[in-house]
Amino acid sequence: MRHGDKVKKLGRKKAHRLALLRNLCRSLFIFEKITTTLPKAKEARKFAERLIEFAKKNTLSAKRHIYRFIPDHKLVKIICDEIAPKFSGRQGGYTRIFRLGKRLGDGAEMAILELTEKSEPGVIDDRRKLIERRFLPKEAEKVKKEKKPRKEKHKKEVKEKEVPKQAKESVKKTRREKKQVVKQKKREKKQKKDRKKKK
Repeated sequence: MRHGDKVKKLGRKKAHRLALLRNLCRSLFIFEKITTTLPKAKEARKFAERLIEFAKKNTLSAKRHIYRFIPDHKLVKIICDEIAPKFSGRQGGYTRIFRLGKRLGDGAEMAILELTEKSEPGVIDDRRKLIERRFLPKEAEKVKKEKKPRKEKHKKEVKEKEVPKQAKESVKKTRREKKQVVKQKKREKKQKKDRKKKK
């Protein structure tokens, strides 16, 4: 019997459980709303609210602490500069849970976990693109360099080089013609040998 057991194991070992909670929090900070099972939502809520408390301080040590759990520099910057300032007037209750009822199949209770202060849909979409692509679509156009026109000199030089006549003839010859040429050469060699013998 485990008295005072505060850790919900979620059917996983420590490393797997920690990875799960990190991924849930990462998705929560990107999309500001996630759907998962009720026990996972309750555990992720604790994790997320603790990180927002650190983000409100917006110090270097606080950012480093958040980076330990969410190893993504751009997302850490978003949490500290965009999400945390919205909760400056609150002393808790940064997230809320809505129950959705039981899931078909295994009957697990589902829930929506979301931040109480939300951004506009366009901002969330840009944030997702920033995290996935590592830059915003507008910035991508600036980063792309204009392609310089290729020099045509090399192409002209290649075209000007003519294939020798013998090579062209060899390409055109069929198999029968090649055999005939080989037979003629053999005949010529025999004739030369016969002439030498007669001499």
